Amino acid sequence: MLGTANKMSLLISALLRLITIFFALFVAILAAGLMFGYALASGLVPEIIIEGQNSNDVEYIILTVAAIGLGTMASLNLAGLLGIPLIISILATEMMRWQSMTVHLVLGGLVALFVMFTQLPENVTPQEGTIIVTLAAGFIAAFFYWLIAGRNAGNWMGPITEKPQPPKISE
Repeated sequence: MLGTANKMSLLISALLRLITIFFALFVAILAAGLMFGYALASGLVPEIIIEGQNSNDVEYIILTVAAIGLGTMASLNLAGLLGIPLIISILATEMMRWQSMTVHLVLGGLVALFVMFTQLPENVTPQEGTIIVTLAAGFIAAFFYWLIAGRNAGNWMGPITEKPQPPKISE
């Protein structure tokens, strides 16, 4: 009976972990999309950003609305493109119990670059700004994912049991 209780506990932990991961992915992809939206909006209307203090408040409101709108559309587009690389990186962090923010940031940047380079047409080299914005979006998404789910990667599997060490032979 004790074995069945442990299996149920592991199943419930895994289901709760899946819910947490899906929520974290939603927040992370939305944050990355909003960052893309801001980058697109500021690129479409650069004089708003360049003018700074002399600019009218209405222009900042327009930029904010454009960033939110473009960000929402970009996050929906990102969700469809991320599929396989995102699943592989989440499985790796969960199974290897990698809870480090650095690991998550590196994987987020790699996934973002992979998606960018696989979606480019042939014989097209991305501009430097495109690579920087893509990396920034990957880092932002990875950071928000780490805040919600990544810090506890692998904890649902229970404590790590150490293998017994063979006795040392003394001479």
